[in-house]
Amino acid sequence: MKTYSVVLSFLILILFFIPADAQRLIERGMILNPLENPNVDIAENEISWFTQAGGWGSFGTYGLYGDDNHAWYQHLGAYFELYRRGNESSLAFTGQIEFIADTNNDINFSPRAIFWEEGLLYTRRIGNPFIQFGYYHRCKHDIDNFRFGEERTMVFGSVLARLVLPLSLFSTDDGLLALQYDYYTITWEKRTPNTFQNGAFNWDELIHSFKLNAAWQRALADNANFYLDGYLMGTQLKDDSWLNGQIRAEIGAATPAGQVRFGVHAEYLGDSGIPVHPKSVTLIGLGVRVMSAGSIR
Repeated sequence: MKTYSVVLSFLILILFFIPADAQRLIERGMILNPLENPNVDIAENEISWFTQAGGWGSFGTYGLYGDDNHAWYQHLGAYFELYRRGNESSLAFTGQIEFIADTNNDINFSPRAIFWEEGLLYTRRIGNPFIQFGYYHRCKHDIDNFRFGEERTMVFGSVLARLVLPLSLFSTDDGLLALQYDYYTITWEKRTPNTFQNGAFNWDELIHSFKLNAAWQRALADNANFYLDGYLMGTQLKDDSWLNGQIRAEIGAATPAGQVRFGVHAEYLGDSGIPVHPKSVTLIGLGVRVMSAGSIR
């Protein structure tokens, strides 16, 4: 309990009091672990191919958004387990998008930017913890940008390593910590017009990043749960280093088939990745999330 309290307090401190920046990873606020799906259970050392598929999705509004680029958001993601050996190791393919819309059209829903990722994730159980290794290709593109006369495009990919630690704070496995390291092997950014090409927060200077995720859940009644989670992320570029953070609270229903959660979150992004002249933004969001049972926290 003390460990989780310290982590949560640190996340809140970083989020609200320290200027921060890091690149915008779509899965930054979640932990994927295919071995934790309670609906998949095979014998020890048995090899299975194409064992499971799962996914997640979210939609919501930024009720208090700090710029003209954020009004609505949508996340869609999926994973497909290619290989599994018992309940000890797994290799999965993943893909996800983050879609951002603003209010600058007649229906107050104007597509603005899309972030895209796909990757391979290997997971292995080592006692109670899990270790993960993978490679993710990531990119960002503007949508309907002609009216702005500017564009900002990024392509970046990373090799990642992650340690996932299940915790029992008030009840069995009610907490989860994940420590992640990314080393960036592809880094490219183009800004149009060229006047902004060599400006601040240039993502083609990415070197590596560190991320901490923390999640906790508490049963309420029947299949309902209260969820609290957040992340803290630091990135080192060629000449600088920054931080990002988020905290989220949700109430949801859990079934063997999956979860539905409703909640609010607060996130600070030192560079949202959208305007060609980089800007920080604080986002207060309200939305719904749907996800596969167990494998996504």
